[in-house]
Amino acid sequence: MDKVKAAIFKTIEYNPSPVQIEFHESEHRFKFLGAGSRFGKSLCGSRDVLTDILKEGTRGWIVGPSYDQPSKEFRYIHDALINKLGFKPKRELNVSFTTPGPQSLLFPWGSEVLTKSEQNLDSLLGEEVDWMILSEGSRLKEETYDNYLRARLGSRNGRVIIPTTPHGYNWLYKRFYLPFVEGDKDYWARIGVSVIENPYFPKEEYDRAKKELPEDVFAEQYDGEFVAWSGLIYKRFSRQRNVIDPFGIPTHWPVYCAIDPHPSTPVGILWLTVDEYGTWYVCHEMFHPDLTIPEVAKRLIQIEKKCPVTRYLIDPNAKLIDKLRGQTISVQMQFRREGIPCIEANNKFEGAWFKISEMLTPKPVFGDEENKKPKLLIFKDCKKTIEEFEGYTWENEKSGKAHLMDCLKYIANDNPQRALKEEEEEEAKRRESERMGKMNPRTGY
Repeated sequence: MDKVKAAIFKTIEYNPSPVQIEFHESEHRFKFLGAGSRFGKSLCGSRDVLTDILKEGTRGWIVGPSYDQPSKEFRYIHDALINKLGFKPKRELNVSFTTPGPQSLLFPWGSEVLTKSEQNLDSLLGEEVDWMILSEGSRLKEETYDNYLRARLGSRNGRVIIPTTPHGYNWLYKRFYLPFVEGDKDYWARIGVSVIENPYFPKEEYDRAKKELPEDVFAEQYDGEFVAWSGLIYKRFSRQRNVIDPFGIPTHWPVYCAIDPHPSTPVGILWLTVDEYGTWYVCHEMFHPDLTIPEVAKRLIQIEKKCPVTRYLIDPNAKLIDKLRGQTISVQMQFRREGIPCIEANNKFEGAWFKISEMLTPKPVFGDEENKKPKLLIFKDCKKTIEEFEGYTWENEKSGKAHLMDCLKYIANDNPQRALKEEEEEEAKRRESERMGKMNPRTGY
């Protein structure tokens, strides 16, 4: 932590916890802190911008779903700068929050702090800002950030701080947490910060709530975890356990490719291979909009040159001919004419769900109970597949919007066979040679 920030914290008697120290030491432009309720997120966020406010001519916004949420961070800033450090504002508005509405502070050196509400979208236009706190950002709409807030940061290279309790795998997960996981140098994130890490929160209350509340509610509200509220289908999927770095696929491993074509949405295509021990690897994906069947087929053929496919599967509905749309030939037959020998897949859900859930479950490796690993692994560059795993709920299963999960279902129902071990391959060759040796050269029997 820099000396100025540390000196300010000492003067205002702010003693951050280890997680808060890590947060304050980060100099990343986009900072996301997902923590349980009452951890001290708002205090942490407000303390982080004090050095920004003390610079000449800066402008900062605290934005919330209504004016109630940002009033909390505003109160902490007011207390630190006016009550504890003794600065006198040049102008102030509604600092006591006597009526719900905007609040502001203007200091003699030209810096200002303003609260903003999503309920008043027109107030989010025009100005440029040096810093922005999204107060309880998980409750803000992604459209608000995209259409109103993001552009305010550009000219001043402004930074964003999001201290919030997660609310499902929503847009914050994709826009602020995943970039950090993927190594984007502009992002810092921490999730799963339990309220119990706040030394002032009673342990007895934490334990009592854990007994009383549903597991998902407790994980989100007290442990700061992302939770799929509408019923996650593959709860056993874990990015930490099931996602791995890509590697070259051995040529003797069988490769299965499933196609989920749609005229109005991107075509979903998934490749899966199986090693000698029956472990599945999702090794490639395609999810592109506005491609014709010949264009898709051309890409498949190019990929097959590097990764030969053992078996192509396609959505069983692709065999139908939609005469209302003027079709005279099925989608499946169009793929076949373009050189993709796809066969009709089994799209039954139940059997695939049991098989995939079993493969996601960590099991002892060669009987070693201390070393457990799942049998379904996904290459980390298959980003859309990972995203669908983490957001695949009963709701979008019924709507048919999870196209790569449909592809995985087709492959699971096809019962993909493992690669032969070297000794098994030698034995198979020997038996084939024996069979050929006994064959009548004239009759073939």
